Amino acid sequence: MTENKFLAWDWDERCYKKIPSNDVVEAIHIAWNYEFDVFRAEDKQLIFSGQEDNEGNSEMLKPYGLRLIDFDGYRRLLNIETGEVYFPSWHKE
Repeated sequence: MTENKFLAWDWDERCYKKIPSNDVVEAIHIAWNYEFDVFRAEDKQLIFSGQEDNEGNSEMLKPYGLRLIDFDGYRRLLNIETGEVYFPSWHKE
């Protein structure tokens, strides 16, 4: 695998952990499942926080073409250009 693009902040261990995906949507879903925040590995800039509201997250995610929205009672990632709503792998329809 190439160098990791994203890191998660582990609140319990108080350290960054590598996220095993360089796809921003998958990286966010992985970290979100553990209630971790997501940072760019290159400069440790916060790009997603489950503790932040939709508006704040959407502002951070704008460079990735994503927004955070409420959809069917859950918070979901939305592709700004295509309108696609992304569901995490653990989501059961």
